[in-house]
Amino acid sequence: MEIEINHNNQNKNNSDAGVVYLHGDLDLTIIEARSLPNMDLVSEHLRRFLSFLTSCTSPNHRHHTDDHHSNSKMLLRKKNNKIITSDPYVTVCLAGATVARTRVISNSTNPVWNEHLNVPVAHPVSHIEFYVKDDDVFGADVIGVASVSVRDLIEGKEIEDWFPIVGSNGKPPKPDAAIHVRMRFVSCYRNLIDNCDNSEGRNEPKIMHAVRRSYFPERKGGSVMLYQDAHVREETSLPKIGLDNGGVFEQGKCWEDVCHAILEAHHLVYVVGWSIYHKVRLVREPTRPLPSGGELTLGDLLKYKSQEGVRVLLLVWDDKTSHSKFFINTVVGTLYTHHQKCVIVDTQASGNNRKLTAFLGGLDMCDGRYDTPEHRLCRDLDTTFQDDYHNPTFTVSS
Repeated sequence: MEIEINHNNQNKNNSDAGVVYLHGDLDLTIIEARSLPNMDLVSEHLRRFLSFLTSCTSPNHRHHTDDHHSNSKMLLRKKNNKIITSDPYVTVCLAGATVARTRVISNSTNPVWNEHLNVPVAHPVSHIEFYVKDDDVFGADVIGVASVSVRDLIEGKEIEDWFPIVGSNGKPPKPDAAIHVRMRFVSCYRNLIDNCDNSEGRNEPKIMHAVRRSYFPERKGGSVMLYQDAHVREETSLPKIGLDNGGVFEQGKCWEDVCHAILEAHHLVYVVGWSIYHKVRLVREPTRPLPSGGELTLGDLLKYKSQEGVRVLLLVWDDKTSHSKFFINTVVGTLYTHHQKCVIVDTQASGNNRKLTAFLGGLDMCDGRYDTPEHRLCRDLDTTFQDDYHNPTFTVSS
């Protein structure tokens, strides 16, 4: 309970300043709105006027018979009986950030959404704002904003009420315009306490095997391998690391494993990195036999897999080492990103099944990144690290 008390004190201090740090889940149900204005009235009049001008300037207009003219007037009258009005939807904003939105309800001034939204939040805010907007061909028009103080939410109680909608001029766009919302905030600290076992009056953490309401479902049968450096040679002597089960941690060969995984991919190879340098060679001191293609440089390896029919996509940062024309006019797709680093491939699972394997971390597969625990760059500059020296301050000769 100490965590919850500290959290409440922090929120109390921030509330005095008008700002509360919401960190948890915001459970929202946007139910309906009432008495919204007709935002499409002007555009509808304009559309009818332009339609009238088009019919008057038509080359065949002067040849219309009286009967046809009478039928057209009747048809126009029937069309005019349909009232064109707003197409409202709602966006939810916290500290200027849009965190959720509803679907559009066409042609209604009293829309009913009944839309439930669960929003993970970590924002410093004083109010939750519900922007009621009118969807239009040329963009959205803001009908008005309903604002709810977060002070009413931090205790975790459910709130349901009609909240008045205020326009940009500080007045309601129409009398009695309001939005009906039900909401509850659940602090991340409250979730932590809820996950504890109180059967004997103690807060003891339960064994949790999944993160609730995560973006991706729980997957069973996964495993994790930790790597040190790009490569660890067989003869390298490192301190033994004991494991909980009594075993000893076995060092992996990161770049060599990446190369094998790419070569064995059947469906996809996705590479995200700060720099992807096509001339770099992944395997230089192999510890096991390489499949066909393992001796290729990274660029040739990716092209080789792409030509096999594997979907190869690269997402690289705007670094000059990634600007080579090597990948242009090939079937290897390229885009741009920032500083994430990962390699994702499909690999063999049990039976005839495939699974996803992701290599995450400092995977800059570019020049100057291949290293071993001995850090022996200068000793093997003419062999293992040949043409792989990266130092913008000193040249190789120095």
